[in-house]
Amino acid sequence: MKFDNYTLTVLHRSPLFRALEPDQFNTLVNSAHLYTLNEGELLFRQGDPLKEVFVNIKGFMKLFRLTPNGDEKVVDIISPGSSFAEAVLFMGGRQFPVHAVALKPAVVVGINAAQYEHMLRSSVDLCFGMMGLMSRRMHWLLNEVDRLTLHNATFRLVIWLLEMRCSDPACNRIVLDVPKHVVASRLSIKPETFSRILKRLTSLKLIAVNDQHIELLDVGVLEEMIRVEL
Repeated sequence: MKFDNYTLTVLHRSPLFRALEPDQFNTLVNSAHLYTLNEGELLFRQGDPLKEVFVNIKGFMKLFRLTPNGDEKVVDIISPGSSFAEAVLFMGGRQFPVHAVALKPAVVVGINAAQYEHMLRSSVDLCFGMMGLMSRRMHWLLNEVDRLTLHNATFRLVIWLLEMRCSDPACNRIVLDVPKHVVASRLSIKPETFSRILKRLTSLKLIAVNDQHIELLDVGVLEEMIRVEL
């Protein structure tokens, strides 16, 4: 399939493709599929057969599982440029362990999983690149386990706020690209608790909330809250 230059650039920058030779990259791209999803549209369901791994090009994707009583637990929010579902290949699985739905209109590229797995088996460099990606994700998951099991809801929300601000130290403004209840589920916080913490931080003049915009008014105090909890 022929992709536009922007899509090709995003794919080239993805850790999934950095170690590929040009002919390998072209082989995967030529057999790839482009999915244009409306808000709320499912890409795949938990239990569906794994036929593709994905790179998010535009918009946001939500990965979630359903609990036995039907509640939704957000596992991850996939931003543009990020890949997902490739870890299943290393787990020996052949089914998706989560649902994937577009939080907003999204564009996703699906890469043939069997082709990619074949290339992994024939390329040491590609395997090492994938191992590096998996190692970073494992480190991130271990930190997530610590946050969810060892720290309270306020800690989880404050550290998320600090991580979401842009890399420029002078930039203390956050734009919520996804609904607040989705962020709350991602942090394992009930929506009402999430709102209550935001109000408390606002009353302490540590943040200011205006619809989908959050301004960090006193980063120093917020960072001290994290240090004390740690």
